[in-house]
Amino acid sequence: MRRFWRVVLVTAALLVAAAVTVLGVAYSIGAFADSGRFSAAPGCSTLDAATVAPVLANPKLAADGDNCTATDGQTQINVGFTVVTKRGNVGGPELAERFIDAVGGGDTERLQGVGEQAIRQRTNAIGAPQIITMRVSNLIVVLSVANLSGGDLPAGAEDGLVKVATTLGTRLAGR
Repeated sequence: MRRFWRVVLVTAALLVAAAVTVLGVAYSIGAFADSGRFSAAPGCSTLDAATVAPVLANPKLAADGDNCTATDGQTQINVGFTVVTKRGNVGGPELAERFIDAVGGGDTERLQGVGEQAIRQRTNAIGAPQIITMRVSNLIVVLSVANLSGGDLPAGAEDGLVKVATTLGTRLAGR
C-alpha cells in the first residue's frame, strides 16, 4: 500500500512540475499579455464635422491613410492613429502607456478624462501648434492644431482641441 502512495505522490509532483513549466513558457512567450482592443487603426471615419466643431465651424475634412485633416483654411487639426501591438510578455495597452509616459516630459501637461491617458504639449513654433497625445487601450492618437498663417491660435482653439480629443476618446472607447 505504501508503494501505491509513493507512486501517486511522485506522479502528482511530476504533473505539477510539468504544469508549472508549461505555464512559465506560455507566460514568457506572451500568451497572457493583453493584445488590446484595436487590431487596426480606426481610420478617419471617426472624425467628422461635429467632432471638430469646438475648433472649426466649417471644416473641410481629408484623409490620407490613417492620418486625418480638418481645416477651415486658417486653422488646421491633424489626427493620426498608431496601433501598438504586444511584444513578448508585455501587452499592447501597457506598451502604449509606457510610450505616453516617456513622451510626457517636462513641457507637458497631463489631461484627465481624455481617453485612458493623455498629455498636452504646447510649442513655440510658427503657427503656435498644440499637440495632444492620448491612449485608448492599445491605440495611440495624436491630435494637433495649428494656425496655417503662422500667427497665434484663434481664441478657444486650445480648449477646443481638448474637447475634440475628449469626444474622439469617448467614441473610440465605445468601439
